[in-house]
Amino acid sequence: MVTQSAKLAAASSLDVTLEDEKTKGDKRERVVILGSGWGGYTLSRRLSPKQYHTTVISPRSYFVFTPLLTDAASGSLEFSNIVEPVRDKSAQVDFIQAAAQSLDLKKKTVSCEATVVKSGVTESARTSDQEDKDSKEPSEKPGKGLRSWEQGELIEVPYDKLIIAVGAVSQTFGTPGVQENALFFKDVGDAKRVKRRLRECFELAVLPSTTPEVRKWLLHFAIVGGGPTGSELAANLRDFINEDLSKVYPSLQGIPQISLYDVAPKVLSMFDESLARYAMDTMKKEGINVQTSHHIKGLRWGAPRAPPPHHMDPKRCLTLITEEEGEIGVGMCVWATGNAMPKFIRKSLGQVDDLPQDIAVLKTNEESPSNSGEQTTTWEFKKVPKKDALMVDGHLRVQLVNEHGETAVLKNVFALGDNAMPETGAPPATAQATFQESKWLADRLNKGDIEHIPPFSFRNMGTLAYIGSEKALMQFPHDMHDPSKRSKYLPGGIKGYVARIVWNAAYITMSISWRNRLRILFRWTLNKLFGRDVARF
Repeated sequence: MVTQSAKLAAASSLDVTLEDEKTKGDKRERVVILGSGWGGYTLSRRLSPKQYHTTVISPRSYFVFTPLLTDAASGSLEFSNIVEPVRDKSAQVDFIQAAAQSLDLKKKTVSCEATVVKSGVTESARTSDQEDKDSKEPSEKPGKGLRSWEQGELIEVPYDKLIIAVGAVSQTFGTPGVQENALFFKDVGDAKRVKRRLRECFELAVLPSTTPEVRKWLLHFAIVGGGPTGSELAANLRDFINEDLSKVYPSLQGIPQISLYDVAPKVLSMFDESLARYAMDTMKKEGINVQTSHHIKGLRWGAPRAPPPHHMDPKRCLTLITEEEGEIGVGMCVWATGNAMPKFIRKSLGQVDDLPQDIAVLKTNEESPSNSGEQTTTWEFKKVPKKDALMVDGHLRVQLVNEHGETAVLKNVFALGDNAMPETGAPPATAQATFQESKWLADRLNKGDIEHIPPFSFRNMGTLAYIGSEKALMQFPHDMHDPSKRSKYLPGGIKGYVARIVWNAAYITMSISWRNRLRILFRWTLNKLFGRDVARF
């Protein structure tokens, strides 16, 4: 195992290297971006390379086009079609594959742990709590915390400006067994696990030794979360099963079932009532079991009503426990609801030991806050109550708050995306909102006018959702709660096959590179001619 002294030596070595690079004539400001998602990746590509020396720090070395993650999980696209490398010969951006661990505001440095050989970086963390345990309990056994060789070197990276865009992790609401047994759906590794588990269940179900009752449970696929991700995943899996898998597993036709669970009385609640109802009716008609107003109480391995102990056994089914129906046998449970803050936001960004006088400005009188006096003032990062997201000002700057209720704005530290919430009005937790935030911040930094312009304002460009059988929804931007503010010239939205055409065109256009745009279009064309990819890997 790497000793602490060795880690510190490595950190000092890299720190000196970066400082030397700056002193050798490079007078550009150092911008460090934490995260390679919609916020971090977009911002890194839009910052002026003439003004800034940009470094992206992220556990993963790629950007994921998340709107098409469900297509990749259902075999409609290759996983390589929806990722873009952070390292790109056309981008003047440095990259360090590491996870941020702590932040020193006074020294203007970020401490990170290298994740180059760490397992699981392409998947959602099992749990926030498990994340904490893994960092303290190294192990040589797979699945029992981190193995000793996975402990990465500690690296200290200096910055002049810091942008925090680490995103969010899955919120399990403390539901027993979900953290350990459910499949999450936020990254490429998650989508691969879903695709592989789907095929595993079909292969297990077709074995001659499998009983009819177990076969029914194995081919019952539960998705928890009736938002766009959960609904689109249910629709894509339904298409994949009915149009492709049923042809290669003819003996299993009519048995597979997909259930979509949500605690709300309807799915896709961000859409108008008429569009949401159309979506529910369409999915039910296509065979998706839409279970609204359902409360998930637990998830465990083993058949329903099986006596304990309930050890993990991927050769068998799981049991989903609901308040309304009791125990239900399922082959797979995908958890696609709720966001929680990652460990870096929850724990590392807490109390500030020494307030940096040169970069912190009091909001009340625009004077530098002072730590002088007989009593020491305690400052901490300002966060959204109960959600722990960073509460930023209207210009996306991170804030500190003390026990007296005073707020100080950090002039050189920004946050955007799912891990931050502007106090001037929170945009929806969507890729569209994060993209707009990153574009706005990049423009402000390039022009140097962030102190002189109005706060960031989200512009709703509409909402799309695929609901299966080549049908989709598109809602035009308007205020759902105030009909008087709706456009007189635009309908509330469109649905059906026309919306599907718009859906396809929008996501091909939004894809980052021309290479992937052409690959996506080509793959969709091949699917029409030859069907989806049913390979298990």
